[in-house]
Amino acid sequence: MYRPSRRVLAIGIVLCALLGALGVWVLLHPASIFVQPWRAERTASPVQDVLLGPYPVEADFVALKQRGVTTIISLLEPNVPYEKVLLEQERERAARHGMTVQNFPMGSILGQKFGDNYARNSKAAADAALNADGIAYIHCYLGLHRARNVQGYLAQHVRTGNYAGSNAVASAADLDNEHVAQSAFDAQDYQRSLAALAKIEDKGLRAARLEAWNYYRLRRIPEARARFRQVLDRYPADLDSLSGLAYSSLAENRLDEAELAFTQLLSAKADDVSALEGMGHVRYRQDRRDEARVLFERAAALNPGNAETQAMLERLRPAPAVNAATAPAST
Repeated sequence: MYRPSRRVLAIGIVLCALLGALGVWVLLHPASIFVQPWRAERTASPVQDVLLGPYPVEADFVALKQRGVTTIISLLEPNVPYEKVLLEQERERAARHGMTVQNFPMGSILGQKFGDNYARNSKAAADAALNADGIAYIHCYLGLHRARNVQGYLAQHVRTGNYAGSNAVASAADLDNEHVAQSAFDAQDYQRSLAALAKIEDKGLRAARLEAWNYYRLRRIPEARARFRQVLDRYPADLDSLSGLAYSSLAENRLDEAELAFTQLLSAKADDVSALEGMGHVRYRQDRRDEARVLFERAAALNPGNAETQAMLERLRPAPAVNAATAPAST
């Protein structure tokens, strides 16, 4: 009877270990090339101000913040080792971006449910999203089975009228157009985004704010300012639109208006990096360089990878003192 040599056995063990390590690495990197083809796209739900999608990596958090998301509804199961690690990473990222995370564990592997609280937590997650302060983002690992299960409860709320409000429900066509508009915006195709938004007759918060940001990106600042003001008239507590209005005022060098808006933003959230940078630009243009440098230093400490912030700090760096003993004599 054939018996493999020790060398063959050793090679087999090493290969199994490598494959196991690769499998763990893949599971812990849900946006890698191995997982990306299976991830669902981020999309709107039947209820206004609730989004659905896959596990958010760092780039997703940036996009979610731009869309005004304040609450992350995570369906990851901490009893699954790799999902526990991802949940911890998510909490850290959310804290840096000024968001909160609520966890409603729903055990699922390849769509197969496990655990005793799957249905109960699915409904609880939907209720938490409906009652969130601001826009909520619901996700599981791939954004497929668990997230769509919660979406069923959201649709049930819409059908039964448990979630009231004139702007709470968007039609399927409006949701499709909003998704096209957001995708085009993310691809920096602002004209196509505006074209899709023009098909939505009664724009809710997300669509109206996205329209304003499109005008801002196209540098059509007067139109952007007007749209941001319209959004704030309907939704006075929307900080993302207030930020847009502040930057629109800054673009037109309306420093007093920009200063007031950035002050409001920083009062609401002292570590808002975007507001710190905006106020830094205001102080720089007011020739209050020391105050500007302090603001950019705070922004850099919170977001050290921002090249524009580093460039402003370099510009604001004090000139080196000239040593009188070594200075060239005047002629």
